[in-house]
Amino acid sequence: MIKRFFVFVLAVAMTISASAQAEAGSLTWQPNVGVTYTTGIVDDRNEPVDAAFGLTAGVEAMYMLNDRLGIALGLNYTGYNVDDDDIALYAYCRNYSYYNYSYSGSYSDYYSSYYNPDMDNASNYYFNIPATVNYYIFPGFAVKGGLAFNILSTAKVGGKSECYGVKVKELYKSLFVSVPVGVSYEIKNFVFDARCACSLSNVCEYGDGMFLSFSLTAGYKF
Repeated sequence: MIKRFFVFVLAVAMTISASAQAEAGSLTWQPNVGVTYTTGIVDDRNEPVDAAFGLTAGVEAMYMLNDRLGIALGLNYTGYNVDDDDIALYAYCRNYSYYNYSYSGSYSDYYSSYYNPDMDNASNYYFNIPATVNYYIFPGFAVKGGLAFNILSTAKVGGKSECYGVKVKELYKSLFVSVPVGVSYEIKNFVFDARCACSLSNVCEYGDGMFLSFSLTAGYKF
């Protein structure tokens, strides 16, 4: 009985979503909006940076090569935010200020005196340009993966673009590359997308730092 029930649910889902999936040779556009949850990994830290939410919004165009395979290109404005720490400022202290100014105390003492990570959070917004391959396992349900280019727009710590005389934006690379992978489900032209992304290249100007993010978006396909 349980097996029959799940087969019935799957059949209904495929029937409903079949009308939403684009046909081979078609080009569709999909505006979307959602949230991104980001943590950071910094060289010489034993644990990840505390994660935080950011907003994401944009548009994606997809061309269907056949009934199952499509290629998509998007443009999003995405917030990679972290809480209680700024990975770029940490890397700056660790790899530039501490050594170049020959601070006599330990690094932990220097960092604590220079920047209090419990006071501020980092708010970093990028133009996110993902190029993905989408494969529909069954009508309406797709798995996806690809590459994304992220161009820095704004970077702030505690709502300020400058912290202790340092311009926060100058502490980040202007561009980093990430790998997004995820799934999406379409029903009546509404598209629900879940994907994670890990940066392939360093996001910090000083030292090594990376973003690891998870995003959920909802969109409508035209």
